[in-house]
Amino acid sequence: MRLIYLMLLILLFPTSVFAQPYRTVSYDEFGRKVITFTCDPNETPDWFKENYLKEEETEQKKTIASASTDTKISEPQRTPPAAGSIPAKIETVDAEGKEIFTENYRIGYAGQCTWYARGRFREVNGVELPTIGYAKDWLMAPLISDKVDVCLDVNVVPEHSIAVYAPKADSRLKGHVVFVEYVERDTKGNPVNVYYTDANGKQDTEKNKYTKGCDGKVIKESFQEFRENRHLKLVGYVVKK
Repeated sequence: MRLIYLMLLILLFPTSVFAQPYRTVSYDEFGRKVITFTCDPNETPDWFKENYLKEEETEQKKTIASASTDTKISEPQRTPPAAGSIPAKIETVDAEGKEIFTENYRIGYAGQCTWYARGRFREVNGVELPTIGYAKDWLMAPLISDKVDVCLDVNVVPEHSIAVYAPKADSRLKGHVVFVEYVERDTKGNPVNVYYTDANGKQDTEKNKYTKGCDGKVIKESFQEFRENRHLKLVGYVVKK
């Protein structure tokens, strides 16, 4: 009933009820998305604040407090992983002592960059990505999953995201995806060095197959090296919502 009353007020007196909020999307120093809604409090009548806004704030605080106990948020790593180490838990041993892939890495073609990025994203963020296609197409992920978003500003480099590379000129190339583990930044928050892991990448010794001890290995590069190579360029990131 209260919702209907508010809707009628907005329709009848759109400027006298409250100012329309402005939605601003930005990113903090760790590359995490921050959405801010702002409006002019001077345009909101006192009677509306007293009767509605206080109650709404209380309900929102209760909702946030409840959600925080149920949701595990992946925090940015505070120290860089050692270059050459393998933080991903790709394999395990079954009851018969045979090495098998862990649950996060059992879908897709083992050894491909998309197989690894999908598994690592699920391992760290708890989000299972659907099968999307070639690596260069992965910025379409939000169209088929409501649990992820994309960041098209390549200078942001969000940690725990999937960096997507597309061909510079040769459209026959399938692109590449890597998982961003950690980012070293300057005092202004600009990326300096990027620590990432991947499979079937530039340092892989055996292409198009799972290479134990190589796939998932931490690679450290300057941001300039990370942005592009001879054939591919960075075009954006897949991030957890």
